[in-house]
Amino acid sequence: MQRNKILIHLHTPKTAGTTLRKIITNNYHNSSYNVYLDESKRKERLRSLSKKNVSCIQGHFPFGIHKYLSKPCTYITMLRNPIDRVISEYYFIRRGTRHRLHQEVMKLSLEQYLRRPESMNVQTRYISGARGPLTRQHLEIAKKNIQKYFSIVGITEMFNESLFLMKNKFGWQNTSYEKENVTKARPSLNQISKTTLTELEKQNKLDIELYLFAKRLLEQKLINLDQQSKQELNTFLSKSNNQ
Repeated sequence: MQRNKILIHLHTPKTAGTTLRKIITNNYHNSSYNVYLDESKRKERLRSLSKKNVSCIQGHFPFGIHKYLSKPCTYITMLRNPIDRVISEYYFIRRGTRHRLHQEVMKLSLEQYLRRPESMNVQTRYISGARGPLTRQHLEIAKKNIQKYFSIVGITEMFNESLFLMKNKFGWQNTSYEKENVTKARPSLNQISKTTLTELEKQNKLDIELYLFAKRLLEQKLINLDQQSKQELNTFLSKSNNQ
């Protein structure tokens, strides 16, 4: 358990982060705080939280907020297949009339949405803490941040395996969940044209490499489990699949 450190859940959009956020809240109760604010207000909020008995902070913010906190911190996050994440985000924004980008995105086809640089390689941007245009250097920074500051980087497509490792790492007792904030009425990948998928891959090269890097690390953590833990994982997966 790492209860002596503030747990920072870096919630990258459309990666099952809302589901994870509710699980975390159920385990930290009144010592968990959500910070979903723009940057100008976020710093003030974080500085005020550092004076309280905070165990966990969650929100849509880039890497680096630990600098505003007075206690030791550790990060967790979820990463998702970048192609699927962008498609999910696009249709989620179109469906969500209260989303700040709703009016803009309603005017864009998926192919036009791919031309918004700020909507591509979002996971690399979050994990690196980058500002402005992304470069390959930001990808390398993101990889180093994962290795140095993140206890666990989960994979959306391996949600239950990721949750098991987090549960064991932080001593969570309550890990039951229902999927939250799922994008409805969106096409599957096999319904997207090959041309569009190729362009998606082209525009998200950094995220694809980061995702594969994090997935390899997660798979290695699972391989390195001792025999008892592997048996517990199998039991956990069986129960989770039957929820």
